[in-house]
Amino acid sequence: MLASIVALAIAGCGGDNVTTFVQDSGSPAASSPSASASPSAGTSGSPSSPTTTVTPPTDGSKIIIDSPDSNTTISSAVDVAGTASVDKGTVVAVVLDAAGKELGRATTIASAAKPDYGHFDVTVSFSGATPGTKGQLKVFGVSPRDGTTPTNWYYITIRFA
Repeated sequence: MLASIVALAIAGCGGDNVTTFVQDSGSPAASSPSASASPSAGTSGSPSSPTTTVTPPTDGSKIIIDSPDSNTTISSAVDVAGTASVDKGTVVAVVLDAAGKELGRATTIASAAKPDYGHFDVTVSFSGATPGTKGQLKVFGVSPRDGTTPTNWYYITIRFA
């Protein structure tokens, strides 16, 4: 009987040749005891969603727009991509005319949330732009207190096609 138990124990040890890799996201939830004070930090909406971080901007900005470039001619709908480190990963992109009037808006969730940096892609549909005039593309995070107050905004100048 003892020989059977030992044989089963030995058979259960190894033989799988399975390697498990774990990637540290660098978020406080994964590495510091103070994470309990901020349970939503480092998440991007769903606890089962993977977090993908990116290299932070070298100038310390919390948001940058990678595409389109400044002074690019755009038409509706414009694809906006960039990097952000904002609360809950919520990123809002707004197209403004030269007078600051909002012509279109879209919201997305970056691939990582503050304090990590994540990539975002969002498509903004807009209308009412005068062809050939300048405008702005504004991207920002929102305050976790009310979910609407802009934080960490970034602007670029664009031209309407």
